[in-house]
Amino acid sequence: MQHLKNIKSGNPKTKEQYQLTKNFDVIWLYTEDGKNWYEEVNNFQDDTIKIVYDENNIIVAITKDASTLNPEGFSVVEVPDITANRRADDSGKWMFKDGAVVKRIYTADEQQQQAESQKAALLSEAESVIQPLERAVRLNMATDEERTRLEAWERYSVLVSRADTANPEWPQKPE
Repeated sequence: MQHLKNIKSGNPKTKEQYQLTKNFDVIWLYTEDGKNWYEEVNNFQDDTIKIVYDENNIIVAITKDASTLNPEGFSVVEVPDITANRRADDSGKWMFKDGAVVKRIYTADEQQQQAESQKAALLSEAESVIQPLERAVRLNMATDEERTRLEAWERYSVLVSRADTANPEWPQKPE
């Protein structure tokens, strides 16, 4: 099975390649060990999955047909077409690590970024509930139930805003 690493663009190496570049602006792609992508693409087997992954081993594309890929700046590996490999997708939540397709392992910084995004989403949701309830209170139109809901959502919003995204513990959403 093929494994072509760190594919980068490079200069044409033959007269024919030079003419193709001159006439058609062909970009030549080479692996870190000097293999020509356009020659190697024909060596992939038809019954395998081709995975493109980045320098952090994160899967960025998956296909059965390697000729559809533009792998510039990435690596391409061929894996068996089995259930475990078919589960992966190019959502950024999968990796090719130690010769296997695995769920992505997030760094502490990435986990904190995800928590920051979740915090922002939770606060936005809380605000969308709080605003009409505040308006009802301000206009003396709120029911007792609405006043109770407003207080619960405001408390929730404060607790979410205080959550430590390095080690988040999210409060329970109000009913």
